[in-house]
Amino acid sequence: MVWGLERRSVAVGVMVFVLAGLAEMAHAQIDTEHMFGFSEGSDIGRRGDREVEIETVGGFGRDANSYSAVTTNVSFKYGVTDYFRIAPSVEVGRWDVAGLPGVDDQHQFGVDALSLEMRFHLLDRLTQPVGLTLMAAPFVGFIDPSLGVAGDRIGAAFLLAVDRALVPNQLFVALNLHYDFESDRPSVPGLVTQLSNLAFSVAFSRQVMPWLYVGGEARYLRTYDGLALGTLAGQALYVGPVFYIPVSRRFTVSGAWEPQVWGQDTVAGGGLDLLNYERQQVKLRLSLAL
Repeated sequence: MVWGLERRSVAVGVMVFVLAGLAEMAHAQIDTEHMFGFSEGSDIGRRGDREVEIETVGGFGRDANSYSAVTTNVSFKYGVTDYFRIAPSVEVGRWDVAGLPGVDDQHQFGVDALSLEMRFHLLDRLTQPVGLTLMAAPFVGFIDPSLGVAGDRIGAAFLLAVDRALVPNQLFVALNLHYDFESDRPSVPGLVTQLSNLAFSVAFSRQVMPWLYVGGEARYLRTYDGLALGTLAGQALYVGPVFYIPVSRRFTVSGAWEPQVWGQDTVAGGGLDLLNYERQQVKLRLSLAL
């Protein structure tokens, strides 16, 4: 009899704990920045907000016998004002490349890049028809992020992020325009390469449980020789699912898995571009507000 009462008490305690957790998640502040996979929403937090973010991106499968490149970016975000945020970061990676034409086999771990991200929140989605944020992030690098080859890099990335809640707190959409450029000096005397990238993406995320948002994303990527979108070198289209879990008011988990569904490089042509892009790309992001 006593054992039965104890078991029921434990069961009630567990149920109360779970319901309390679900209630906290249901009332947690929605942060659209993290809910669209590779795309990003316009939210940047408020003045004085501090956040640590760990973002891991993996690319698998190229025109090689075997290929994997996995990078992890660790950043510290600080809200200077309600409309301006900075985020210094360091990125490390692991590359395993074998049989890629023109590149020595690589099996190494190293520091990929250092950067300083600046975000300007121009329109707040809660008071305006859409949310709008501009991002600029100069960086210096030490390893080619796609090939794992040592070399000096310098460049910058820019992002225009627009989002809107179609159904408050339940259904969100985002549009992104991304541009970056860099000048690379590989560990080959006298060789300097310059390239730039342009990307368009659209994504949606819908609440299916108090603690879970799921959706989809499509990204169209183009890469060019030259810093200012010179000669087209390749293009690719990625489509896949995304998820966002507001575990608590302070901690979120999000990510995406996207295969290349179409692509074309200017050398071999074909239905996929495996010279400039991976066959599959994945992302996992952990975010902790301090």
